[in-house]
Amino acid sequence: MKQHKPFYERNLPHFQPENGTFFLTYRLFGSIPMAIIKEFKERYGKIKHSRQTLSSRRFQRLNAAYFQRFDSFLDKELNEPYWLKDERIAKIVYDSLLFNDSKQYDLWSFSIMPNHVHALLTLKELSHPLYSILQRHKIFTANRCNQMLQRTGQFWEHETYDHVVRRGDEFGNIVNYILNNPVKAGFVKHWSEWKWNYISPSLL
Repeated sequence: MKQHKPFYERNLPHFQPENGTFFLTYRLFGSIPMAIIKEFKERYGKIKHSRQTLSSRRFQRLNAAYFQRFDSFLDKELNEPYWLKDERIAKIVYDSLLFNDSKQYDLWSFSIMPNHVHALLTLKELSHPLYSILQRHKIFTANRCNQMLQRTGQFWEHETYDHVVRRGDEFGNIVNYILNNPVKAGFVKHWSEWKWNYISPSLL
């Protein structure tokens, strides 16, 4: 398979090395108010502007802090739409994520919330690039979900937050973070009670 570039940039930077392990967050279209998005973009613009004057490590820390604020807002402010609350819709996304498990990636954990999804996976050797896998997943699920909801128009936000994860404490912390999302939101008392949580049997 043709090698792909590990770094590309849309509105946000994406470092996607082959065989990497990634923490992913993607959300429904319109789930963050435009005023908040504008604020986030202005903050990121300042970080991006200072990129040439910062050390690589300092830039990565600032970038991580930016995404932490973004992710924290998404988890605390469950804004409409809530299409993923519909069990028929959540099932489409759930099954689509599992479809490529052991084919394109090893899927470690995910949680489907009312307006966004968290997932942790490792790309398989010779897999498609991550952005290609996500694009196909989003197109497929958007079409199926829109049909189910009898609607048209954009379903997912185009941008996905992806963070390269290192094995060790960070890996375990992210698994716990993902699984406890519905607990923090007050939907259940224990992560195992949330129907749309998944953890690989190999981690149990």
